[in-house]
Amino acid sequence: MGMARYTGYPALARSCSALKQIDPAAQSGSYIIDPDGEGGFPPLFNVTCDMSDKNGVGVTVIGHDSETRMLVKGCNGPGCYSRDVHYTGTSLSQLANLAKVSLHCEQFIKYECQSSSIVWQNRTFAWWVSRDDIKMNYWGGASPGKGDQICACGMNNTCPKPDIVCNCDNNDGVLREDSGLLTDKKSLPVKQLRFGDTGEAFILWESLSAMA
Repeated sequence: MGMARYTGYPALARSCSALKQIDPAAQSGSYIIDPDGEGGFPPLFNVTCDMSDKNGVGVTVIGHDSETRMLVKGCNGPGCYSRDVHYTGTSLSQLANLAKVSLHCEQFIKYECQSSSIVWQNRTFAWWVSRDDIKMNYWGGASPGKGDQICACGMNNTCPKPDIVCNCDNNDGVLREDSGLLTDKKSLPVKQLRFGDTGEAFILWESLSAMA
């Protein structure tokens, strides 16, 4: 475990990017950082620093217990399936501090579906919850404020039908996918995932990447 501390600097680094700026030779690995700069346990916490991704700027990576692809079924009502996301070795308040001092934050979210809709007959069946407990209806690859219940294909007009804004809303029995990056650092990390419309005849796979 490395301490993200610099010679001549008594404070720990606030992020992996800050460490990389001071020490360009820093290698990828585990470090202790201090996002709010005040010291103490908390808010100090352990992170993985990827010093090669994003052109070597120094990316802070926080893992969690929902990174593997998971099957959801047997639940029909809107948001009837709930999964809390537990981040490794840290709290949501610590991650909020990290997001505040970071120039960029992202999580990749994927919704794979077969006859399972995000929105059906004006009812929202799937959403994610922000760190501040706000229900978020837009999905990866879309942007907040660009329309409610919208996915990446709705942003770039590539959905299979002109009257839908998510691939899964085509609801035609074909295995489809809505996925992309969530990048609003005021909302990240994702606190909870909610899904519905996954009865026995329907299939939904979901996955959520580490926060970076």
